[in-house]
Amino acid sequence: MNLEFNIAVHLLTFLVKHPDERYSSGELAVRICVNPVQLRRVTRKLNEQQYLDASRGKFGGYQSNQSTNDVNLADLFVLFNEEKSEGRLFTGDEGSDCEISREIGQTMFQFHQREQDLLAAYYKNITIKDVLKDVLKEDSHETV
Repeated sequence: MNLEFNIAVHLLTFLVKHPDERYSSGELAVRICVNPVQLRRVTRKLNEQQYLDASRGKFGGYQSNQSTNDVNLADLFVLFNEEKSEGRLFTGDEGSDCEISREIGQTMFQFHQREQDLLAAYYKNITIKDVLKDVLKEDSHETV
């Protein structure tokens, strides 16, 4: 899990709760408690996948569409957990004379791949609609 995944789930859940409204990136950034640049990085990917509607201009903004309710969290998890080149993830060196150092990277890569597959499987049957239902259920138990 990472911040972009959380932003995506929060954003889509909010838009599903307000289906007839259109929000600017500035308004959404305030409501989601993130920087507008972070939000736009996420909305760009969501729009490419057609998980929301985006329009530009004075009256533009973001809005849920017919598929937003049914967006699957596994798809979002994969979309926002793609490998990034922000430095290395694994130790070792395939050219090393140390057997452990030569092989550990491949072994850890396999563990990492299994971990990602397990997490995606966990999220497979959860949709944005389910998240909204869960959030609203929790909200009804709050004490004032």
